Amino acid sequence: MTLRNTLRAATRQDHDRVDRLGAAFDLARPADYGAFLQAHAAVLPAFEASLDLAPPEDLPPDWPQRRRAQALAADLAALGLGPALAASQATLPTRPTRLGALYVLEGSRLGGAVLRRALSTAQPAAPDAYLAHGEGLLLWRSFLRWLDNQPLDAEETQAAILGARQVFSAFETAFEAVSAPVR
Repeated sequence: MTLRNTLRAATRQDHDRVDRLGAAFDLARPADYGAFLQAHAAVLPAFEASLDLAPPEDLPPDWPQRRRAQALAADLAALGLGPALAASQATLPTRPTRLGALYVLEGSRLGGAVLRRALSTAQPAAPDAYLAHGEGLLLWRSFLRWLDNQPLDAEETQAAILGARQVFSAFETAFEAVSAPVR
């Protein structure tokens, strides 16, 4: 089984919980979209900063191109918002935990593409640099090729799962803390 399939199977429940929490935000409503971005701002920049400290061989070769924190900050600024929450703790001390974290962060880009389509229909003028980041670059496909070529033993695979769960947990906490505005 590939590392991608192992991570997907091991974190399915984590992913489902985060998806349910994220779906509570109605991106057709400006306040919900802002809160959604603020929740992401409590998670993504901290994990990207932690990954920036990793040895280059622990990251995809095009890591700088994959970073989305600036796009997220630009969208929040365009909405007149800043981060609503303190940044999550993002400690990724080992190569396997970084691989797991990268799996979740890169996977969130896929969800962003789907959300962008809904946003562009509901709020065509809304800033969407974060959700559109990497559009047309096939970043997910190239990430999976890179990920599945990372050799891990059984213990390291468990650490990768823990790294993925750490990121899912941070998103879950942020979504719950920001919570969708009351309708």
